[in-house]
Amino acid sequence: MQNVGLSDGLHTHIICAFGAGLNAVIVGSPVDVIKTRIMNKAPGQSSSILQIIPEMVAKEGFGAFYKGVSANFMRIGCWNVCMFVALEQIKKQFA
Repeated sequence: MQNVGLSDGLHTHIICAFGAGLNAVIVGSPVDVIKTRIMNKAPGQSSSILQIIPEMVAKEGFGAFYKGVSANFMRIGCWNVCMFVALEQIKKQFA
């Protein structure tokens, strides 16, 4: 906190919670999109990850791995803010 000029307060907790949510979405979104594609495959179609990934890249580009990222970020970002801010406030009460 001191390296970037932030103090230990509510604003810092909110910024860090949104940052954690953003990191979670950036890392987890491609895996979530691939999982959803596998689950939505019609019966009888191959659902191998090794076939789905190149097919997605060829047809839709690398951006396909981040479809729905804004909705996912709003869900995870809001949850992280609620959870981490509440956690820090509870920790402050018991410290």
